[in-house]
Amino acid sequence: AHTIGTAHCRAFGDRFGEDAKGRPIPVDSSMDRDYAEQLISQCPPNVNPDVTVNNDPATAMVFDNVYYQNLMRGRGLFHSDSELSTDGRTRDQVQFFAQNQEAFFQSWANSFVRLTNVGVKTGDEGEVRRICGAVN
Repeated sequence: AHTIGTAHCRAFGDRFGEDAKGRPIPVDSSMDRDYAEQLISQCPPNVNPDVTVNNDPATAMVFDNVYYQNLMRGRGLFHSDSELSTDGRTRDQVQFFAQNQEAFFQSWANSFVRLTNVGVKTGDEGEVRRICGAVN
């Protein structure tokens, strides 16, 4: 799902720390240096909390497999996604989707159909959140 959309800077702030002079630096050695610098420039310290960046730095508003290609190049926005390309349990799948867009599309479609079969919570059982990380 991260192939499309944006994320607030705070959503991936854990991938950065500060040097001795208080400047942001990447703490994740798997992240491409140029990409890390791009993110730092878009999300400097004390950035407005409403600022967002593209989940996919190459084709942000196109549903495609480029996000997987980015993961293989160390250009994954979220740490959890970046781990998919380095973990032995998931690396081959990431490589496969990076090389085969049709396979990614088919797998995504199958997953989406399964997701639609999950019982939707209604009424007092659940809510659609206005902010993902906070209860309305």
